[in-house]
Amino acid sequence: MPKIVTSSIVSSSDHSAQAEDQRHTLHVYYCLCSEFLLVIDVDLRQLPRRRTDNAIIVSNTRRTYKLTAEADDCVILKRRDGFEKQYRYRCPRCDLLVAYEMVDRRKSGPYTYIVDCALTEVQGRAPPHAIQDVPSP
Repeated sequence: MPKIVTSSIVSSSDHSAQAEDQRHTLHVYYCLCSEFLLVIDVDLRQLPRRRTDNAIIVSNTRRTYKLTAEADDCVILKRRDGFEKQYRYRCPRCDLLVAYEMVDRRKSGPYTYIVDCALTEVQGRAPPHAIQDVPSP
């Protein structure tokens, strides 16, 4: 007699259970072009920011996340205190710069930096400060 294996998935639209246990909630973020790029265990608004460029600091040792951006070239920037080497990550769909690290292998350094206003929680909608009005000449 053949072995029968069954499985079931329970789905619920009750959000009250999610509100009770926020520490197990995953947050999804999209590029400005609506491409899915990041899933992380914390709201990005709760993370600290870098003083130099206002990038969001994601700890590679304390956070669980998946960044689906593609690796790009290394760029050397001149800063006030010297030079900074950035290994950049771009959106695979529109080529927008979304993140960078200071070491060449993904998640091998202490931090990953998410570029300010590069990601949004709502697909197809830019974050509030992503678009600035250009003054008329």
